[in-house]
Amino acid sequence: MKKIVVLLALLVPLCVMAEDIVSLDGLTEPEWKDFVPPAYVDVEEPKGLGKLNETAAYWYKRRVSFENGIQECRAIEAHDEKLSCYQELKVKQYQQNTEYNAKIEAQDQARMGPQEMFDRTDTMLPIGGYLNNFTRFQPNEFR
Repeated sequence: MKKIVVLLALLVPLCVMAEDIVSLDGLTEPEWKDFVPPAYVDVEEPKGLGKLNETAAYWYKRRVSFENGIQECRAIEAHDEKLSCYQELKVKQYQQNTEYNAKIEAQDQARMGPQEMFDRTDTMLPIGGYLNNFTRFQPNEFR
């Protein structure tokens, strides 16, 4: 009986380590949470007034596309082909994230206007100094 318990105590950690080795093989499926902002991990199809939320609609479409890609990869039998399918899916998601971030940054820049409007080294700054000097002399005028 003691031999069986010792044998089980040795085999259980080996089984866990074997799973880690298989997952290090690169065959682990990509997860949606790795590519999406935390607020949109469990995004569902926008309905009603929610359809006006373009961001939620975008991430929902991406999620559906991602899940379809995972299903296609799962259907592949060959190990190497499945691995390459997962890699292609990851690359596609990273590219879409890059494009999305560039689009958001461009929208933010367009909303802010030209950068020179917000430049603190603008030529208009000395006017503040002139106004301060001007107001300093005003009380003399009222005498």
